[in-house]
Amino acid sequence: MTTPLPQLAAQLRAGLDPVLPLLAGLPDDATRRQRLAQGLGLPGGALTPDALLVRLALPDAGSHGDVWSVLVELLRTAVGQAPPGWQLAIKDVLTVGPGPVPVPAVTALPPTIDLSFDLTGALSLVPGLAVRDGISLVLSLPSATPDDCSLAFRADGIALTLTGDDLLGLLVPGGLAVKGRLGVRLDKNGLRLEGGAAGKGVAIPLNQVPSVLRAPALHVSVRDGGLRLDTSFRASLLGIGEATVDGAGLEVRPSGGGFTATPVMPTGFGLALAVGPAKGGGFLAAHDGRYEGALSLSLGIVEVRAFGILDTRPVSVLVVLSALFTPPIELGLAVTLNAVGGIVGVGRALDRAGLAQVVQAGHVDDLLFPADPVAAAPRVLAELGAVFPARPGSTVVGPMFRIGWGRPVSFLTADIGVVLELPGGVVGILGRLRVALPAPQAPVLDLRASVAGVVDAANGLVEIVADLAGSRLLTASIAGGLALRVKSGQDATFVLSAGGFHPRFTPPDGFPTPKRLTIAIADSPLLHIVFSGYFALTPGTVQAGAELSAVIGSRGTGVTGRLTFDALVRWEPSFGVQLDLSGSFELRFASKTLCSLGLRVHVDGPTPCWHVAGRAGVSFLFFDVSFPFDERWDCSGETDLPPLPDVRRLLEQALDDPRNWEPVLPDGARTMASLGADDAAGGRLLHPLGRPRFSQRIVPLGIEVAKYGPGRLPRPTAFDVTVTFAGGAGTAQPVTADFARADFFDLTDDEKLTQPAFEQFRSGSELTPPAPAVTAPAYSVPVEYETKWLGGPVSTPKPPWRITDAAFLAALPFGAVGRSLVHELRERYVSPPITTPDKPVLKDRSYAIVPTGTLKEAGFARTNTFTEATAQLRTVSGRSALHQVVPAYEVRP
Repeated sequence: MTTPLPQLAAQLRAGLDPVLPLLAGLPDDATRRQRLAQGLGLPGGALTPDALLVRLALPDAGSHGDVWSVLVELLRTAVGQAPPGWQLAIKDVLTVGPGPVPVPAVTALPPTIDLSFDLTGALSLVPGLAVRDGISLVLSLPSATPDDCSLAFRADGIALTLTGDDLLGLLVPGGLAVKGRLGVRLDKNGLRLEGGAAGKGVAIPLNQVPSVLRAPALHVSVRDGGLRLDTSFRASLLGIGEATVDGAGLEVRPSGGGFTATPVMPTGFGLALAVGPAKGGGFLAAHDGRYEGALSLSLGIVEVRAFGILDTRPVSVLVVLSALFTPPIELGLAVTLNAVGGIVGVGRALDRAGLAQVVQAGHVDDLLFPADPVAAAPRVLAELGAVFPARPGSTVVGPMFRIGWGRPVSFLTADIGVVLELPGGVVGILGRLRVALPAPQAPVLDLRASVAGVVDAANGLVEIVADLAGSRLLTASIAGGLALRVKSGQDATFVLSAGGFHPRFTPPDGFPTPKRLTIAIADSPLLHIVFSGYFALTPGTVQAGAELSAVIGSRGTGVTGRLTFDALVRWEPSFGVQLDLSGSFELRFASKTLCSLGLRVHVDGPTPCWHVAGRAGVSFLFFDVSFPFDERWDCSGETDLPPLPDVRRLLEQALDDPRNWEPVLPDGARTMASLGADDAAGGRLLHPLGRPRFSQRIVPLGIEVAKYGPGRLPRPTAFDVTVTFAGGAGTAQPVTADFARADFFDLTDDEKLTQPAFEQFRSGSELTPPAPAVTAPAYSVPVEYETKWLGGPVSTPKPPWRITDAAFLAALPFGAVGRSLVHELRERYVSPPITTPDKPVLKDRSYAIVPTGTLKEAGFARTNTFTEATAQLRTVSGRSALHQVVPAYEVRP
């Protein structure tokens, strides 16, 4: 049914309003039942469970609603075959069931209606699938705001029973029988499912399972118009090992106006055995053209582990191998080699976002050396597939090591993996460090750090993510994370964060914001003290913050307190701090506040003066008192400036520095030789048709700057450098480079937090020489060869001989260069392809000035940098406050 929920609510209210006053005067029960069914809008005018299910089915439930719609059809079929007990109730108005329709308690609907429909008792849907404890549907109808209505569905005791399978009989004597509940709620915020959705479908929370099962799970999903129920669990096998089963279940399909059920064999099976000195196990799964497997085998001194994924659409292979040594191999100085391994993937690539998620979840050890490979095989294989997704034409390969230090056992272990992605050249670094003192078996300090990094030289990117999941000091947990990104190019940036950022700072897109650095100082039922903090560094800011919270007793009866601060530190034109402090104290009894204190303080200084502002408040029973404060002192207005920089002299030195000059090959040139330095001249060689390029990083050219690093210029000044050939011949094209804006422009603390940290400004010029004259002289060099004898009797040296032009051209294809793979493929030294209109192109970034209210073009010219746009905005007389600078892609048509 596709009627929107608010419309359904309005229809039910409109139908019931005129019917209720009439029910008491109708002559017989059949007439009252028919009129009530008509008021509810039931199909066929019959007040039956089947008709009520059709009327109250979830409307517009989307993809997850498909599960509900199929389940409704199953319920209707089961209700038609064996009618259960049922009841329809309108709270404080009417309750009706299979018996006579009673007279309503009131003749008018109240402002808020709760309409509930219940099916009681056990209901068999298909063989092997039943609802044991009843079903309820509750529709809440607010009168004034029908958009706030909600529909809740709950099926208690959904029971799946599988019997007759020999394998399940060995693991679960008497057959597999699990029982759970399915809850759904639909309102204006959308559809929500109890248990949530996973890759296998909707998870059903379980409340009754056989005692022999461990880690059981049940999922339901739509499959070919029917339902698929999948279970996974672990159980003992004949007392000699443990088996992991995944995918065993039931498939329910529509058939001949009804439904049929077919048991499904497991799609995944794991086994762990211990027989004599050999211990080990494995896992194998197949699903939709993908084959996944895991193996662990211990033979005393060495333990071999392997994970593999084979995809057939498209074809790709990923294999992870490792070998653990017991005892470890001694390397000297108490350093041991505990394990070695490697990763090989054909048709696989490295995904940075997936790698960061695995680190922040604390599961890097799953990619390196998992502790229990058989039991964790499904999770490890899923994480391997996420970190190394299929990508045709790409290959990943790299080694892994586990190094230990300490005697008699390694209390410090480091897992290291280096993965190279080809042909892109991206390098991934995986690491895990554990420090367990005094011993890993009973540590007082257990520090576990997971680290992952990516080095992408082609795109100028270095990114590192770290996490402290699972760390403890005595009984106190330690958590937190660190992230670093260094990026050059058009979107250049530098961001370092340990524990997060200042609340007003917006991190770069895709930056994995680390978890707060947190330590639970005390964690008991009557005393809970937690400290957390962060530190971040960007080109324009230094950020720091911390929070200390305490609960004595409970939050309902006890004392709670909280202290926080957030700080921004600036270094130019002189040292200064912006500090926000807040604190609160509350005394509660029986969930009632008896006394509370609150304080907020903002501190800014020391230049041009110290400034403190804020508000303090006290509350006691029914009295509230608060007062603001705003004070300034030491307002000298003087700032100790560093010595003025001589930027002009620095530019002159940059012109004389050979490192700022670069020879550029002509467009489309293919060369098999590199040009080295001319030792005699002390310079660099230039291709005869090439171009010289000058680029410096001292100061942006052609734009006014107010600062140079920590020093301030006497007045805003624009610097420029002109580079030409002798006599002004040839042409010059501008060259750009990345500059940190905070080093050259006056930015407030808020602007440092919210505006681009780096932008590309002109840094020099690239010179194109004039075209050669038609009468330019041509030089011809003869090709001469000499003959040498290798081995045999010494022969008299032959004089050099000259090859003819015709013979030279005929021999070229058979030389070493002509026969090389690079020359045959012509892929490395060819000109870039001409972009066609039907292919996507990443446009250069630009900015626009738009009215704040509409974000539409207002006649201002677009600029290439944010700085140029803000300078243009300052020239808008009297209207600058009504406009703002936005990236061009945010401009509305």
